[in-house]
Amino acid sequence: MLIAFPVLILTPGRSLWPAKTSLAKLHAARPASHGLERALDVYKVYSIRSDPLAQVRELLPEKISVVGFMAAEDDIDISMWRPFGGRIAKHVLVTDSADQIRQRGIDYIVVGGLNLKLRGASLEDWLHRTGAQVVARTTVTVKVAEGPQPWYIVRLKD
Repeated sequence: MLIAFPVLILTPGRSLWPAKTSLAKLHAARPASHGLERALDVYKVYSIRSDPLAQVRELLPEKISVVGFMAAEDDIDISMWRPFGGRIAKHVLVTDSADQIRQRGIDYIVVGGLNLKLRGASLEDWLHRTGAQVVARTTVTVKVAEGPQPWYIVRLKD
């Protein structure tokens, strides 16, 4: 039981101690410590894990009920579904045409910059091919190992 206690308390996904505050103070005292910096980054990212793209969702128009989501396989779309019951997220592939996307009732798409990079596609080429335009952009860290990544809200032109 004593072995399990530290694991229970220190797990980043459900931290039972003031991790960000404590680690920030320690890191301020020892700014050269890469271990403390990494630990602080992990706790920051895991603290938003239940709604990792809230910052992106806030850029979407409130009235839309369907949003496209084009991201890497392990990116979480849960943020796009909120408010629950009011919006649904439909996955879009880089290879989908504008007509295929429109047929699914999608006007706005959340596009992950990392997904484009992994697919060897540029945002400009994809926008040109689909006839879409960027209406908002931001940067979010969803995974510590990947660091801050660009996210775009795009709208298909009529």
